[in-house]
Amino acid sequence: MSATKLPRLTTKIRLAVLLALICFVLALQLSGLAHIRQKLGLSYELPSSLGSAHPPVERRLGDDVILKNVSHLPRIQFDFSQIEESQLEREVREQRLKSVKDGFIYAWNGYKKCAWGHDEIKPVTCQPNDSFAGWGATLVDALDTLFIMGLKDQFGEAVEHLKGVDFTKADTAISLFETVIRYLGGLLSAYELSGERLLLQKAIDLADALTPAFSTPTGIPSNRWDMSTGYEHMWSTRHAILAEVGTLQLEFMKLAEITRNSTYFHLVQRVTDALERAEKSIPGLYPLSIDTETGAFTSDAISFGAVGDSFYEYLLKQHLYVGGALDQYRRMYNESVNGMIQYLVKEGHYDKKRGLFLGQLSYGQYIQKMEHLSCFVPGMVAMGAKTLNRSGDLKIAEELAESCYWSYNQTITGIGPEDFFFDLIDEPATSPPRTNSMYKLRPETVESLFILYRITGNKIYQDKGWAIWQAIQKYCKTESAYSGLFDVTVENVRQNDNMESFFLAETLKYLYLLFSPPDIISLDTHVFNTEAHPFRRLYHTRPHAA
Repeated sequence: MSATKLPRLTTKIRLAVLLALICFVLALQLSGLAHIRQKLGLSYELPSSLGSAHPPVERRLGDDVILKNVSHLPRIQFDFSQIEESQLEREVREQRLKSVKDGFIYAWNGYKKCAWGHDEIKPVTCQPNDSFAGWGATLVDALDTLFIMGLKDQFGEAVEHLKGVDFTKADTAISLFETVIRYLGGLLSAYELSGERLLLQKAIDLADALTPAFSTPTGIPSNRWDMSTGYEHMWSTRHAILAEVGTLQLEFMKLAEITRNSTYFHLVQRVTDALERAEKSIPGLYPLSIDTETGAFTSDAISFGAVGDSFYEYLLKQHLYVGGALDQYRRMYNESVNGMIQYLVKEGHYDKKRGLFLGQLSYGQYIQKMEHLSCFVPGMVAMGAKTLNRSGDLKIAEELAESCYWSYNQTITGIGPEDFFFDLIDEPATSPPRTNSMYKLRPETVESLFILYRITGNKIYQDKGWAIWQAIQKYCKTESAYSGLFDVTVENVRQNDNMESFFLAETLKYLYLLFSPPDIISLDTHVFNTEAHPFRRLYHTRPHAA
């Protein structure tokens, strides 16, 4: 071989080696590196030309429930890296964040002073109130909010108190629904955030004490359960409420995941199956009560407000939680939202507001009433729009959210009523507008504002949330904490001496997250139970050791 050909050959060898090295690196990216980065909790995306950025993973909900196609699902949150926050915008946001946190601390200190260990504080008279078995509903409901806000000393003090609480005993019949969403959800979320083992053990104790309530012919539990006798409360026998039996699933599924005990999953999955099988006059729209022995619906009333609301919420959230691995939840959600849009969402007007409103059905008749409780729907529909290829639903979500906010903005106090009646677009306006003008410190409107901000990046939702918080500060603050109101339509308000635990668990948490950096409890990694307790989605959890 001549000396003149050596450089050419060397160059070819170098190119071949370089090409092989590039192929090796790409193969490494496609196989092991994504898995490694996922375990470390880091985001990792491959160029679309290289295939799926997030291949499905396998997860378990107990030893005999293996989900083989838990997917990442489409992104929900806006890409906030596209916009730069100015120094002034950051200062305003952080000032608002601090104000909400200060309000939470104020209410927590009032609870500690007046009602420590009890379920709730009466914030006007500084007295305790026990409505939820006396286990300390406010304390448990607020655990994850304490942790998210970085209030570690208060969190530790609350956990220490729970060492002496027996969640297997109650002097009165309990609400299964309220017990699961507030106590079980609160314990599990706080455990997942903190790793505090005591909280997991308390959650297991509580869940095991509740499981006999599911021992009906259909598996649909009765909501009132007497833990001392093991029997259903006599006046609730056989008749179950849709939201109360359809809003247990996330909590028991999360417990099945953590403990690897599939019994918890099967309990609630049997309920979901029974609800899907039950005959409905309108596909996707579920009547509000059901017979626990026959599995037949016993009502023709349909509502996304009271006693129906969170059932629909959990259909989407179960889909998100399992990463689409069980298609049932997606199918049921799509059918329900299609029915809602066709039969319940109407164009109308309320006072000076024209737009979309969400009504109800009663024995086939349309009821032009929109409840504060149904104001979670804009947030739900917006998340469904992003994850289920329902892009047109986002506009519906934004318009419904505007109607919910208008119910606040049009009152003299700036606080929204418990419900209001609207007129259809071709009807004359009712004068004066009819409302149930009570306010219970409810979270649903700020919940939807938070979700829409995280989805759109539009700061108008932060401004609206801030206006609501300022009104709460002005009219609801007491010498001890915060109180609901009897009438939001008069400036000389009367406080009702009630602060439900969800004010700390939901209302203030959603307001705090509205002004937090958007990667704090991201909608792409977590789902919130109906009491705003965040659970990490299965795709974003680490596989548990066998």
